Amino acid sequence: MGQLLIINADIDKSETTAALINAYKSGATTSQVMIKELIIADMKFNSNRQFSLHATENEPDLQQAISLLKWAKHIAIFCPVYKDSINTKIKGFFDRVFMPDQVFISNERSTMNHFGGRSARIISILDEPAWTDWQANKHPTYLAIKKNMLEKRQITPVHTSTIGHLYSLENEYSKKWLQKLHSFGLKLI
Repeated sequence: MGQLLIINADIDKSETTAALINAYKSGATTSQVMIKELIIADMKFNSNRQFSLHATENEPDLQQAISLLKWAKHIAIFCPVYKDSINTKIKGFFDRVFMPDQVFISNERSTMNHFGGRSARIISILDEPAWTDWQANKHPTYLAIKKNMLEKRQITPVHTSTIGHLYSLENEYSKKWLQKLHSFGLKLI
């Protein structure tokens, strides 16, 4: 049985993101995958590490997040992108959890490798059509999370999906993505 951690990185906890997550979870449930969810908007932590000469304990929510990441065999990150950037709390979460010498200050030097053997999928949800975003930026916004956070921690493969703005959950574009996410969840065995 697989172990899936869904990271909801939608600060607004929107209906659209919830529908996409539910489609993914539905497929994973059909595949009898164990699922746990982490909602960053509900977490309490300082997004900027307070540096000092003495290592301090991480906030309880970050400790729980690290435990869940170590538990998971597959990580699905649902991350809305607003005007070409990711919310500062989301950036802070990734900085605190994945960057060396922040969460990973410990006597255990191999801590950074605890994430090897996992796979991930980043679902980037844009506030504009995907093609418009690509024309403006020429690179996806999730690239920093994929390369600097996940792949550097030996989480591979990291699959990505970029969903343009969903004006409604009832149009054909939205229905297509809901079905795709369901099928991604089915393939997690």
